[in-house]
Amino acid sequence: MLRIVRGLVPALALALSVPFAVEPARADKYEAADLIFQNRHLDLVQKGATVAYKFEHAVSDEKLMGKSFTDDIKIAVTDVNATGQRILDVTVFTGDRQRPVQNYDGLTINPVFIWFLDKCVENFRTVAGGKQPYLKGRMKEAFVEKPTLEDVKIEFGGKTIDAKKVTIEPFATDPNKHKMQGYENSKFSFVMSKDIPGYFYELTSEMVSTQPGAGKLNDRLKIVEAK
Repeated sequence: MLRIVRGLVPALALALSVPFAVEPARADKYEAADLIFQNRHLDLVQKGATVAYKFEHAVSDEKLMGKSFTDDIKIAVTDVNATGQRILDVTVFTGDRQRPVQNYDGLTINPVFIWFLDKCVENFRTVAGGKQPYLKGRMKEAFVEKPTLEDVKIEFGGKTIDAKKVTIEPFATDPNKHKMQGYENSKFSFVMSKDIPGYFYELTSEMVSTQPGAGKLNDRLKIVEAK
């Protein structure tokens, strides 16, 4: 099996977090972004531990949008350095769909979350068009501009846990929304808790068009096990 070392996640995490370093007088505006980007996601995942997720990709019209499928994603911590950063392997999908195992060195952010964000951008570009850098920028800005932040309860490991849910609609007020094939109201939600190994409990995207005959695309990534 292939094993590769890449610096994508630290660089991408840094790029996403830079706009959120703001003056204290405006810090309240950035609560949702800080919850996601300024926390150490992996502190509960110790050396030798793994976190498993179920990924569901559902489309309304497979002729238009490809096949629906369900598959597994797993992160495994192989070591912890002196500053608490994790060295880990990430396995995306299984069988014929499996991608090369990726090894990351020195992370505190959960790379599965970054993978999901990239998947959201890729999917939106497929159904609505647009250039990747622009769409990624709008996703990033949405965590600051008008996120919805909720307190929620979740069930994991036989316990009820307090969590936060952040929902963004990056394109609802976009000046180019008339070019987005009716998908400008797409929503993306992120449920997280410091009591969840890997921090993220459930990530979802809902892409539905207002145009007649357009397809619907939903993705869901949810933690299923930590051991």
